[in-house]
Amino acid sequence: MRIAAASGAVMLTLMWGAELPLENNPFMDDHIIYTVVLIALAVFGAGRTWGLGRTWDRVPLVQRFPLLK
Repeated sequence: MRIAAASGAVMLTLMWGAELPLENNPFMDDHIIYTVVLIALAVFGAGRTWGLGRTWDRVPLVQRFPLLK
């Protein structure tokens, strides 16, 4: 979940940057809002609550490399 959220946040930020100069309010752009939502999902551990995060944490490869959590 964290890797996917970080990748999605980077992608959305790059898409926001590709639109510069902005025609609308730069702080209420949908790319920025979705980036904040993805970061919040990763920080609060949404994958463990609403997904397969607990099962993923028990995989031996993930236990050896905690970066994959």
